[in-house]
Amino acid sequence: MTNNFPAISLKSVRRHYDDGAGNEKAALDIAELEIQPGKLVAIIGPSGSGKSTLLQLVGGIDSPTAGCIDVAGLRVSGMDEKQKTIFRRENVGFIFQAFHLVPSMTVVENTALSSIVSGQRGFRWRADALVLLEQLGLFEYADRFPDQLSGGQRQRVAVARALFGAPSVVLADEPTGSLDSRNRDIVLRLIRDAIGGDRRTSGLMVTHDPYAASYADRIIALRDGTIIDQLDLNAPHQEGDAHHNERVREWFAATSL
Repeated sequence: MTNNFPAISLKSVRRHYDDGAGNEKAALDIAELEIQPGKLVAIIGPSGSGKSTLLQLVGGIDSPTAGCIDVAGLRVSGMDEKQKTIFRRENVGFIFQAFHLVPSMTVVENTALSSIVSGQRGFRWRADALVLLEQLGLFEYADRFPDQLSGGQRQRVAVARALFGAPSVVLADEPTGSLDSRNRDIVLRLIRDAIGGDRRTSGLMVTHDPYAASYADRIIALRDGTIIDQLDLNAPHQEGDAHHNERVREWFAATSL
């Protein structure tokens, strides 16, 4: 990926489905959306607005009915399933609401899953994985298994796995949904630090939380699969910046969803 390419680009993207009664329904219909390298974009909207569909399309989990999707300089919308599997492994970090941790693997192994799947030996990935776990307050749990952790701890492991290896794109679906305020701040700061500055990683974060959205560079509101409003933030969240947080809350309240 070079400076000439957005990190994420959608053009004339539609995702339709059959509702089972012979009717075609639109899950997503976006004329154009671009996200530049190093930027974090928050996606808000009611249930059924197309938020998860957008993440799945960008991440190569689903395919559009029409249109072009480019991620990290690659035409994802033209890939077959094998190509998309490789694309996801090499370019995308996912944070799912359901965690999707591997129960038979330890916390540190789940964190470095992409390296393990690629066949790398432990001495190449363990140290980096432990650094991430320490930042998330999970160092002492590195050799435990997911069923030995609380829901909040499992969510933090999922965040560590997504950020491990500095992927081109991080896709997060309610990454702070099961966290208390202290761990929410830790996770949001880690995501924010992984995106922006000199880093090339970019991100899409689905959230219902104005505080979480305040960490983004831009907030996009979806309704019925289309973009209805956007808020560009001059600078991402800074600790103690009450004016910034209030601006986001006011925009949330004013946006008709």
